[in-house]
Formats: sequence, structure tokens, C-alpha cells
Amino acid sequence: MKGQYFSFDAIIASVIFVLAIVALLSYWHSVRSFLDYQNDPLSKDAIRVSNLLFTPPTPSATCASMDHLGFAFSYDDRRVNESVVGCAAAQGQSWLRQKLGTAYGTSIKVTNIAEGSIVTIGGDVPLGTMNVVRIRRLATVTNSTGGTYLAAIDLSMYR
Repeated sequence: MKGQYFSFDAIIASVIFVLAIVALLSYWHSVRSFLDYQNDPLSKDAIRVSNLLFTPPTPSATCASMDHLGFAFSYDDRRVNESVVGCAAAQGQSWLRQKLGTAYGTSIKVTNIAEGSIVTIGGDVPLGTMNVVRIRRLATVTNSTGGTYLAAIDLSMYR
């Protein structure tokens, strides 16, 4: 009689052990996937570029003379300058890569949330591109008349 209870306890203990192992392996796989994503050079560069977009362009806001692209008015005023966005939209992919200091293909879309209008910088991501990192940041854009609107800045970087 007592042997039957012992075997039932052993079965329950085995099931609990197997469930604990499965939970541990699942957790390990998710942590490993997250670390692989963080260590990917494309992801690191996308985060760097998304932060760079909220710095002021140097030395000036004209496309012909700027060394690196940034949309902000200054380091103290992080609002996006609409004239710099328009200036950058008229440039090509090679100009964008040079001004952002990246070897990867880059596409930036600035979407006016209220109106839905979109300004694309650097063209669209080519169809069939497998390795793409997308980052969305929200910003306040100031236009030439001094008015402001909320915009979503979508950065896509690809190999």
C-alpha cells in the first residue's frame, strides 16, 4: 500500500521537474535572443543614428555645409527644424550615409500625426530586404512660421 503512494509522489515530482526544466530553457532562449539583438552591429548603429537625429546639424543647418545631420535647433532645444528635414529630403542615399556616418542603407520618414503627411529622406527600404531594424521616435516639429506639430520619425536601417 505504501509503495503505491511513493510511486505517485515520484510521478508528480518528475512532472514538476520537467516543467521547471522547460521553463528554464524557455527563459534562457529568450534572454539569449535579446542579447543577440543587442549585440548586432546594425541594431547598435540604428540606436546611435536615432539619437544623432536629435542633435543640431554642424556647423550649420544648410545641406551644402553640414558635416553631420541632425534635426534639432540646439542641444538645449530638441524640437525638430522643419527646414533641415526639407533640405535632407532633397538629398540622396549616399549623402545621407555620409552625413550620418553609417555604412548601412537608411530611410527616415517624418510623419505629421495630425495631417498624415509624410516626408521621406533617403528613399524607401528596398522590397525583399531581410535584415531591417526599425526605430520610431516622437518629436515636436517647428515650421518656418513658428507653428509646431507632433510628428513620428521612423528610422529604418538595412543591409
